[in-house]
Amino acid sequence: MLKILSLREGIVELKDLSEITTAPTWIDITKITPEEAQLLQQKLDLHPLTVKDLSTTRTRIKIEQFPKYLFCVFYSVQKTKALKTLEVDVILAKNLLVTNHVQDIPAIIELHQDHKKLEFLFKKGKGADFLFYHLLDKAVDSFFPVLDGIDGEIETTEQLISKKVSSKVLQRITSLRKKVIYLKKITIALREKISVLTKGDNEFISKKATPYFRDVHNNSIRIFETIENCRESVSTISELYLSTVSNSTNEVMKVLSVIATMALPLTVISSIYGTNFKFLPGSSVSYGFWIMIAIMVSMGGAMLLYFRKRGWF
Repeated sequence: MLKILSLREGIVELKDLSEITTAPTWIDITKITPEEAQLLQQKLDLHPLTVKDLSTTRTRIKIEQFPKYLFCVFYSVQKTKALKTLEVDVILAKNLLVTNHVQDIPAIIELHQDHKKLEFLFKKGKGADFLFYHLLDKAVDSFFPVLDGIDGEIETTEQLISKKVSSKVLQRITSLRKKVIYLKKITIALREKISVLTKGDNEFISKKATPYFRDVHNNSIRIFETIENCRESVSTISELYLSTVSNSTNEVMKVLSVIATMALPLTVISSIYGTNFKFLPGSSVSYGFWIMIAIMVSMGGAMLLYFRKRGWF
């Protein structure tokens, strides 16, 4: 579905593709069809590889320079239960911005509903570069709430480990590690590609807009550094989990060792009096059995006190 917004006499209004002029224009496409892709190719003289990328989902982050336009692919993230990434394909030409996406993008929906903001962005630059900056900035900023959520999950997981280790805690750590690694892959590419837009030698980005793209690049560096901190924190809680499991196992083994050590002399006594010899010391005494039990209990209690005094448990 195509939605075309153009600035005419200082007012943003809806346009048809056939009515596109030199006025600053934004073409927003949701779930592009082959017919729409072909129409754009003819109207904007797009390279076949660009058309292919527009029709393909999960394209890698990229910035490609063509004679008549700049083609970019970047991602934003959405704070949901599962980590959700939203792809946006962008074509930036003189006085023209084309955005293509499959899913709804909050920043794009916001601009559709706020024509005053859109007018401001169109008027701020000479073309559509400030509109592109705004969308890219919103995409980069979308990482911060997600990273705050991951940081909160790390703290919660650390508290759970200090209370009790379980398979659920291990699942949480594994899930956190996967999220952080995935975000790191995205932000490494995002940081590198945005740096291309900050050099000031791109004909589709004005010198006035270049400092704003530098600011976006700085934010992408902050995100990468935050993800690195999260990765180190996840590694730390993984080590803490393994250490806690090891300590818990050692405690169990310590208790079992104490029980086995206490049971050994008692087993020897009971084994001796369980033999088939006719005459055994104390066997003819009326209370011989209870005397043996008393000796065994006393021996066990004495060993228990000794182990306790030594601090073995």
